[in-house]
Formats: sequence, C-alpha cells, structure tokens
Amino acid sequence: MSLWIIAKYEVLRMFRMRYVMAIQFVMPLLLIFILGSALSGAFKVEDRTIKPVKVDVVQGDSGALKSSMEGFLHSPDLGNLIHTSTVQTRDQAVKRLKSGVSEFALIIPDDFSARVMAGKEAEWEMIFGNNYEQNLTAEMVLRSFLDNVNQRQAIAIATGSEAAASTQNQGSSEHVAAPAASHVKLGNLATNNSQYSAMQYYAASMLVMFLLYSGLSTAMTLQGEKDKHTLSRLNAMPIHESTILLGKVLGNAFIAICQAAVIVGTTVIVYHVDWGKSYGLLALICFFVVVASMSLAVLTALIVKSSKGISTIFQMVVLTMSFLSGGFTPLPDGFLRQIGEFTLNYWAMQSMYRIMLGSETSVLAHHLLVLGCISGGLLLVSFIVYRKAGYHE
Repeated sequence: MSLWIIAKYEVLRMFRMRYVMAIQFVMPLLLIFILGSALSGAFKVEDRTIKPVKVDVVQGDSGALKSSMEGFLHSPDLGNLIHTSTVQTRDQAVKRLKSGVSEFALIIPDDFSARVMAGKEAEWEMIFGNNYEQNLTAEMVLRSFLDNVNQRQAIAIATGSEAAASTQNQGSSEHVAAPAASHVKLGNLATNNSQYSAMQYYAASMLVMFLLYSGLSTAMTLQGEKDKHTLSRLNAMPIHESTILLGKVLGNAFIAICQAAVIVGTTVIVYHVDWGKSYGLLALICFFVVVASMSLAVLTALIVKSSKGISTIFQMVVLTMSFLSGGFTPLPDGFLRQIGEFTLNYWAMQSMYRIMLGSETSVLAHHLLVLGCISGGLLLVSFIVYRKAGYHE
C-alpha cells in the first residue's frame, strides 16, 4: 500500500508543476508541428523521368574491344538514357561541350583494348558538363560497361591474354545483342509509396526524445529529496528505501505513459499522423523507452551527487543519442550513422517507422528484440547499482 501512496502523491506533485507539464506535453507537440511543416519537402520521394544525355564520343581505339564498345554505345535500348555522337578529336568534343551542343564527352584512348587484354591499367576519360544529374546518368551508364571490362581484365591478369581474348570472342555477340539488359535496369522508387512523411518522422523522433527526458524529471525528483533533507525523514519511517525509490519511479513512469498517449492521440487527431495499424506494438515500444528512461534516471541519481550535474549529464546523453540516431535530421550513410545504431533512440525510432510503413513481422520483431534487450540491460544495471549504492542521504 505504501508503494502506491508514494506513487500517487508523486503524480499529484508533478501535475501541480505547470512548467514541467508544459515541457513534457506541449513542447513536443510544438516541435513536431514546426519541424514537420518546415521540412516536409525534404521527405518527398518522387519518380522522375530521365532526360537523355547528349554524349560526344571520341573513338580512338581500333582493337579487340571496339565492336563491343560500339554495340553498347549505339544500342537502341540505351536511347532513353544517352544519345551518342561521334566526333574526331578531344578538342572538338570540348568545344561542343562548352557551346552547349553536347552535355557529356567520352574519350576512348587508342591503346585501350591493347592495355585491357594485356592486363594493364586502362581508363576512359569522361568530361563532365554543367548539369549534375545528367553527368551522373551518363557516368553510371558508361561505368556499367567498364565493370564488364574489369572482369575481362581480371581474367587476363589471372590466366593470360589468350584466355581473355577467348572470353571476349565468346561474349561479344551476346554483349552487342543485349547490352542494356545486362547493365542497366530502370525502376520506380515511389511505386509502393513506402515512405514516411516529415510529420511522421518527427512525431516518432520527438516522442522518443521526450519520453527519455521524462527520466530527467525522475532523477531531479530523487535528488531533490536529498537536497531538501526529506529523504532521511522518509527513511526513518517504517518503509523500506526500495519502496520509496520504486514509488517515485512508478509515479513518473505513469506521467511518461500519459505523455506518450497525449502525443500519439494529438498527432493523430490534429496533425493526421499515420502511426500504422498496430497500436499495441507502438505501446510496447513506448513501454520499453519508459523503462530505459527510468533506469537512466535511477543510475544518474545514484551516481551523480548534485542536481546540476544530473541535469547536465542527462541532457547531454539524451541530446547526443537523439543527434546520432537522426532524431533532428536524417543522417547520410557514414561513420555517424553507424554510431547511431548503438543508441536507444535509433532502435525505438526505427521500430516505430517499421510500424508506420507496415514492414514484415520478422523485420519489426528484430528491432523490438534489440530495443527490449537495451531496456532490459539498463534496468539490470540500475538494479545492480542500487544494490551497491542504495537510496539514502
């Protein structure tokens, strides 16, 4: 009974602190609206028609690969990607590129085939135009042929030039007949419309971040009892200190659950955010985040001995995890994104996105399992630290 009384009065005390309620309930809704509205254009995925690129080709090579190259460059299947024109010299190609007659230039050296068949280093010269997208289109198409050439060159290095020539003669007719089918494949990225909106993205990221911030209120409450010297009075009562700690944690956990319900409900009704069809799994994700938040609160309150230190450390941890997980803006592939996969925010947010997009059960189960393990690990560590440190002045 004492446990629930402590939890009840903790809830009443927190609801009377208007600034805390404003930060936990109003602030996340404002941030979701501002970020979701301002960055909505950055999350749109649209299929775009590729404009054929005018490519000037200076063919200086007359070796064994010439027929394959010409068959590839003049293939009708590549007509919707590149339009090639033959010019005599590099200077002429550069002049046409500067004048706007062409949009890309390809220079094939006269010893290209010989160097490839001998297993030596060989390369094409590509001269870019002014349009980035057209440059990218032409480069990707042309490099698809070079990938095939690299394979032949590897054969030449490993088995000798005669084996490479045999491979060239065997595959040249097939390569000329259907070069585009083996090198280039067009598709539609937005056919299934499997992309979340900016409002969905920031609804999930802000929900996770502010659920973690609820742990800061818990840690400050636990430390406040020490600063006001009321904890010694509570410990003097016939109540175990674990009951006092657990009661305060349960009271703040209840407020965090109410916070999650308000954020989800308001974003659905007011912002028309689609959270997916499985609100049960969404509630489970929020429960894991609340458990992790309360565990971090207990750890911080037991290890750090001042309110200022608790506030500084807790905010740094939450903000760092939010940034590394892409909570403020999606991060590109790279080192930062790899680090973000070690954060609680990442797995919580990705679990919510999987629900929004209706992903397969196995994918969602994987994310939930990792999130549950992180939350359970933090809970276990906080229990071990409590057994050693205790909650007393």
